[in-house]
Amino acid sequence: MAEAPTISIPQPRLFPWHEPALAQLCAAFAAKRLPHALLVQGADGLGKREFAAWLAAAVLCENPLETLQFCGQCTSCKLITAHTHPDLMWVAPEEDKQQISVDQVRAASERLSKTSFRRGYKIAVIEPAHQMTHSAANSVLKTLEEPPAESLLILLTSRPSTLPATVRSRCQKVTIQRPSAPAALDWLKTETGSAIEPAILEFTGGAPLRALEFANGRFAALDADMQRAMSQLLSGQSDVTEIATRWGKDGLVERLVWLDLWLMSIARGAIGGSADLVTFPARHAHLPTLPQALNISDIYSMVDRARMLKAQLSRTALQRELAIESWLVSLLQTVAAAQPLAANQ
Repeated sequence: MAEAPTISIPQPRLFPWHEPALAQLCAAFAAKRLPHALLVQGADGLGKREFAAWLAAAVLCENPLETLQFCGQCTSCKLITAHTHPDLMWVAPEEDKQQISVDQVRAASERLSKTSFRRGYKIAVIEPAHQMTHSAANSVLKTLEEPPAESLLILLTSRPSTLPATVRSRCQKVTIQRPSAPAALDWLKTETGSAIEPAILEFTGGAPLRALEFANGRFAALDADMQRAMSQLLSGQSDVTEIATRWGKDGLVERLVWLDLWLMSIARGAIGGSADLVTFPARHAHLPTLPQALNISDIYSMVDRARMLKAQLSRTALQRELAIESWLVSLLQTVAAAQPLAANQ
């Protein structure tokens, strides 16, 4: 009997922007040169998980076809749809854990080394691969160096550069590219039945699936809350402890993305001499006037710190409230440092 999956396995699905990556693999499959390991890389929100599920389903499909195809009718495809296929393993951080352990990887590698239940391929998907522990990555490397027959290892990551070079070099890279903004907006309109505000797509880094999550008013609510919070903080109507406490308990990652884009807007405004019209890009409302003499280097330093904090959230058990409070204090110091010079202009 199949083991219970460690996480919810997505239903196989392809999106329009998957076509170049799919063509690459179809050519390899037709030439009977499907690699034993793939590194599927791309930003979050591009459907890497759905792509991997579809690829696994197509490789395991029992209908004899010349190209990769998920028929949906054979026993294997039905097992995939029911999330009970015994030859598909999906490895992710266990509940309440930030990293993928070496024991999880060893268990998957052991399954790959055994005879297939369905007398076909054995497939293991590891996601996100960049959250493997050092020992887990070394265990993967052993499998990559001596791959079992008729096995396929798929590593999913949005941060390939953080993986060991020895792991990356032994995988065939498959990159899921972002669609163009017009193509993404057209797809979103088809999915939702109405036009989507371009700011939502910008907020999600051009990732259509992430934009879809925020298209039902979620982004508007977040943006309004962030505008209000930053206005109160900069005008002295609220303190950093109160804001940090609230943010630490509610959507901190999304708030850090908003702050990243807001600060980049500040930097552009300062460089262009219009720092008094600072807001989230593509939005009409703007925050209270900020000093014209902002130190651009300090602003970019705050951006770097926000991005570092966001990255740390996925890897360590960070004290969120203290970390964001420290960041907000630095922001206030950056703004305050510009006040005297601005007053002399």
